Amino acid sequence: MRGRRVNQKTEARHILTLVHKHFCTRLSGYIERPQLIRAKVPIVKFRDKVSCVEFDLNVNNIVGIRNTFLLRTYAYLENRVRPLVLVIKKWASHHEINDASRGTLSSYSLVLMVLHYLQTLPEPILPSIQKIYPESFSPAVQLHLVHQAPCNVPPYLSKNESNLGDLLLGFLKYYATEFDWNSQMISVREAKAIPRPDGIEWRNKYICVEEPFDGTNTARAVHEKQKFDMIKDQFLKSWHRLKNKRDLNSILPLRAAILKR
Repeated sequence: MRGRRVNQKTEARHILTLVHKHFCTRLSGYIERPQLIRAKVPIVKFRDKVSCVEFDLNVNNIVGIRNTFLLRTYAYLENRVRPLVLVIKKWASHHEINDASRGTLSSYSLVLMVLHYLQTLPEPILPSIQKIYPESFSPAVQLHLVHQAPCNVPPYLSKNESNLGDLLLGFLKYYATEFDWNSQMISVREAKAIPRPDGIEWRNKYICVEEPFDGTNTARAVHEKQKFDMIKDQFLKSWHRLKNKRDLNSILPLRAAILKR
């Protein structure tokens, strides 16, 4: 089985290398910024010139299919999730802490961090849908049935009436002052912070965010203390600034919020 996984990864890298060359030579009139990221899950990043939509393309990433539908379900479970995630991703990008290829947080890790925060509030805004609907979100569910999972989950009715501004401020405060980066792992699957495992993938890592299906660390790209300190510093500075000024523009200028990258 291990040999099969190695062969699949090698095949995926080979296919994506060919795709990258094809994009650079034949599709340059339609796309821009093609970039091959040789990560654990290799991807080709590019942007469509007409729509300005950015794409990440990968091959043989079955877990990626499962977690796409998991995130989609969370996004439509509660109306505040999508706008909060969007603002936080814009904020992180503006402060240059949202680029796994440069040793900071991937967008996927950021989304999981937002979901985790909403799950751990004194009055939670989100539950763990993997716990409530294990038959729909189990890793054992056949791949061709995964797309049906969101249809089985009704909207979640939370008693928490916090507005988006308060949730953004609370998110920054949580990771600036409350979350224990040294001993805890972010787990959306468990809907709580749990002790770090003792496995090699988690040992001596600066940030631990559990992938909900295969249990790997989605924040493994943060492997330099300098980058980790920069991330923590941005959480702390932005929390203080937003708390004092109560103005989103103080941490995310309007131009940066609407600028197409």
